[in-house]
Amino acid sequence: MAGKARRFLSLWNFFPGAVAWDVVQILSGLLSGLLLPVILVLGGQGLEIRPLWIVLSLLGLVDMAITCRRPFGEKGRVVRDRRRIFLRYFRSWFLFDAFSNLPFLIASSSPLAALCQVLRASKVFRVLRAWERSGRIDPLVLRMVRYLIALAILVVALSCCWLFLGLSDPSPDGWVARHGFAGRSNGDKLLFSFYWTITTLTSVGYGDLLPNTRAEILLAMVTMCLGVVVIAVAIGNIIAVANQLNDGKSEYEMRQAAMRRYLSLNGVGPSTLLQFQQFGNFLWDNYRGVRPGQVLADLPVSLRRVVAQEILEGSADDVPLLREMPVHLRGNLLMLVTAEVFHPGGVILSEGEIGNCIVFMISGHAQIINDDLDSGEPWAQFGPGDHFGELSFFLKERRNCSVVARDYVQAFLLDRSAYDEMCRRDESFNEVLGSVSGEGAEFKQQLLMRGLVV
Repeated sequence: MAGKARRFLSLWNFFPGAVAWDVVQILSGLLSGLLLPVILVLGGQGLEIRPLWIVLSLLGLVDMAITCRRPFGEKGRVVRDRRRIFLRYFRSWFLFDAFSNLPFLIASSSPLAALCQVLRASKVFRVLRAWERSGRIDPLVLRMVRYLIALAILVVALSCCWLFLGLSDPSPDGWVARHGFAGRSNGDKLLFSFYWTITTLTSVGYGDLLPNTRAEILLAMVTMCLGVVVIAVAIGNIIAVANQLNDGKSEYEMRQAAMRRYLSLNGVGPSTLLQFQQFGNFLWDNYRGVRPGQVLADLPVSLRRVVAQEILEGSADDVPLLREMPVHLRGNLLMLVTAEVFHPGGVILSEGEIGNCIVFMISGHAQIINDDLDSGEPWAQFGPGDHFGELSFFLKERRNCSVVARDYVQAFLLDRSAYDEMCRRDESFNEVLGSVSGEGAEFKQQLLMRGLVV
């Protein structure tokens, strides 16, 4: 029997079962935090709700047993050792959960023990927090859901406190008698309790329901203080949602504006500032303000390989060298090449430098610039899929011309250290590079005949 129980509990370690159980816990937590307080305040002796909170307690106890065996992540690793799992749970939420789930065993004759069940609402936030760490759902969505649930629980709790003060004070000073609610139904009293709570939390305060007794005044003071926090958090969430809706463009534009102010204060001219602005717009439209190299630099080698392949794979199909490579060789090369963007008029390869890289065009157009060369020569222009720079690279000579971007150019740069590393990893790389370079032999011959080394 114990073996069957262990197998049953282990089922929840798998994704479908774990999510299903988490949903059950969210629903039971919402029931405990939103419905149970209202039932307790309006239920008189409350004996009719005993089956409800007994079921909630049983669900909580089963969840405790599952949590004691459920693996967790720590420092990027999944911990499955049962002793460590139990110790971690015992040091964090075990006693809290035991207190909130055992009242029906300790005092089954008293419905007031069900008040402890309200604490089970904390399970909702723990589950949502775990979902946020898993990354399966947008963190901003979960953040908003957590805020709305917390706000709903707060409103219910304060409303029930206000209603309890009115029902427990039959004197003329209580708000129920003072405002003429004594002869009205409990549903009406509950509705106006919610009305008072919301108007007080939001600082609207119409003044039609006023506190009078000491208890009512104290509750009103607490509610007003909580209202300040509620409004502040609401504003923060609204700003976060607004930034998320435009994919962070507002934040990016503010950062770009700050950089433009810095450049302007340091003497950068209007024409250069305009180029900077246009380049920033291009980065946002194509990369959302972040270039692949910036992302890859912060990743470990093993993950960088996978991410680089998935990000750059589409662009690699436009480059003959990469398209004709074996899969394993292309993966190694994508790890080593640098993805760069050049603005119109930007120098890709500069005259007078010793060749130290080969450029593979992904998009855009570039042209060779030389005093003796007509800029309109069609053979001296490059487009998507072309590559250049290998003459000066392999001859190790200085370039006597430059290559300049005509529009926005996206390209892969293979520098000498990356080339040496590729040759060290796989000798066949030179053969593939040679076959691709051979396809442009006529173009290279034209360059050499004119005395140009690119």
